[in-house]
Amino acid sequence: MKQKSRCWNFLALLILIVLSLFLLTSCLETQGTHVSAFYDAGASDLTMTGAQFGQYLLFRFDTDASERTLTTPSAADIVARFSSPIVGDISIFAVVADGSHIVSLVGGANVRVKPSASTVAGNTTLTIFCELDNVSKGNEAVTLY
Repeated sequence: MKQKSRCWNFLALLILIVLSLFLLTSCLETQGTHVSAFYDAGASDLTMTGAQFGQYLLFRFDTDASERTLTTPSAADIVARFSSPIVGDISIFAVVADGSHIVSLVGGANVRVKPSASTVAGNTTLTIFCELDNVSKGNEAVTLY
């Protein structure tokens, strides 16, 4: 009798583990979207979209042959990526200049790029902080540090 009870306990435990794994994997996927940390722009310039701003944490540029330019989305597009934006919220991303030339950052509409964030030297990675300055509809503004 004890042997049969152990089998049922083992079976119940096995079912519980399988259900837990299904629940865990469903929590890890966010509404069918996949967030990647890396965007490889290669040997070309990039005009970042609002979706790319929210999706990627690292933007790599091949700067072996010449300098590259990264243009940010507009402040309105950046603010729209936040679920409940408030002034002072910060988003962080990094830009890699993978080669001897620089990557220049250009702000989209109402995006101010401070001198410390305007240029990524060759063969370096620069971490950029994006601070929300104004989140009111139609007056959105951000600053990159």
